[in-house]
Amino acid sequence: MKYLVALSLFFSLNLFSNAQTGLPIDPLTNKITWQETIPLDSISRDEMFDRCKRWLAHYYKIETFTIDSKVSYTVATNADFIINLTYDFKYKSQNNISYTITLNQKEGKYRVTITDFYFYKVSSGVKTKVPLEQAYAKMTSQNKGETTTQVKVEIEKVLADLKIFMVKGYVKTQDDW
Repeated sequence: MKYLVALSLFFSLNLFSNAQTGLPIDPLTNKITWQETIPLDSISRDEMFDRCKRWLAHYYKIETFTIDSKVSYTVATNADFIINLTYDFKYKSQNNISYTITLNQKEGKYRVTITDFYFYKVSSGVKTKVPLEQAYAKMTSQNKGETTTQVKVEIEKVLADLKIFMVKGYVKTQDDW
């Protein structure tokens, strides 16, 4: 009997941890984290640093950064986006997801780290902000799926735009032919 209880507890804990693997979890910090190192041999470290700053300023429409260090070749900013979650099977709620994006450069490569995700329901206000990991643990299975899908789409869109910009060094305009 004890064996069956232990076995069922093991499987329920394993299912819970697998439910959270829909979003990448850093094993050291237990935070949702995207991190990728991208090789880029065609430009210098200084030019990569400048491109990272230009991309952040353009993509997020900002003028200042939370970190801007030419000494450590690091630039970072905070950003956010809105996701819609279904409740009571028919209503939608707008929810804000904020995060930190950090770009580091070395000769021949740069690294992007997206972490420190926070969640709050827009109608409740920013004072109700909690880490996304905490909010995710309390969500229904439907909301977990919606959150996972929408966060992945947004972050993949950010990463794709960054990679194109870093190679080209400019933003393609609509009149660019």
